[in-house]
Amino acid sequence: MTQTIAQCALQGAAELLSRYQRGERHFPQSCLEYAFLRGADLRHADLQGSDLHGANLRYANLRGSNMANADLRCADLRYADLEGARLEGANLSGSQYNHSTCFPAGFDPAAAGMQLLEF
Repeated sequence: MTQTIAQCALQGAAELLSRYQRGERHFPQSCLEYAFLRGADLRHADLQGSDLHGANLRYANLRGSNMANADLRCADLRYADLEGARLEGANLSGSQYNHSTCFPAGFDPAAAGMQLLEF
């Protein structure tokens, strides 16, 4: 899901976090491949269709966020809070989770191709 710069709503973790802190929540189609977002508070952020391939989202608060159709392949979601998040159509293959990762009700990480890691 590679996007050109012109197609991106924003680029990079620093811009995302800065705009989020200013109260913005709408970031669809963002280029955040391999972004370092460890521990980020992104509750209710709209990241629909964003490229989060390989992103470090360990300990991130993504409660109620919209990540439908996002590319989350190989992302680190260990200890992340995804309760109430929209993940329809998201590609989570190869992404990592652990028993402390909170998922939306009824979500099956194994069926989504995620890897359980406990270290």
